[in-house]
Amino acid sequence: MGETWRGIYPITAFVRDALRKTAGAGLPDSLSPPEQTLLTVCEFWYAVTSGALPEHLKTDAIVQLMRAQEAFTGLGAIRIASTLRAAVAQITRKHSPVPIHTTAAHIEEALSRTEDPVDELIARFAIEKMGSSNHVGTFWST
Repeated sequence: MGETWRGIYPITAFVRDALRKTAGAGLPDSLSPPEQTLLTVCEFWYAVTSGALPEHLKTDAIVQLMRAQEAFTGLGAIRIASTLRAAVAQITRKHSPVPIHTTAAHIEEALSRTEDPVDELIARFAIEKMGSSNHVGTFWST
């Protein structure tokens, strides 16, 4: 199997920044469920591709990993979701749990070889879920 690392595409950074702007407005329910899914995926993927996953997981690692697993599942990135499910199991096992920094390194290494086309899935999800909703302005007005 060849190298499949894709890094982060401009669309991912664009979507992440637009959603952060909307979420930062401080309005109740400022993000719809699809927007929250996209923001979770974009922030997690950015942390992975920039080597910042240990920092990203510093607070509430288990909750963050479970949210990311759910979001990547919703996105259709099943291989990544599976990796995250295994990571949660490692952290939470009763006997000799794996430390967060070690788990983060394992996640980054595993996801560097993922066959899930994350950035393409992000773009497709944004178009499919957001294009038909009232929230489409979030992306195009930033």
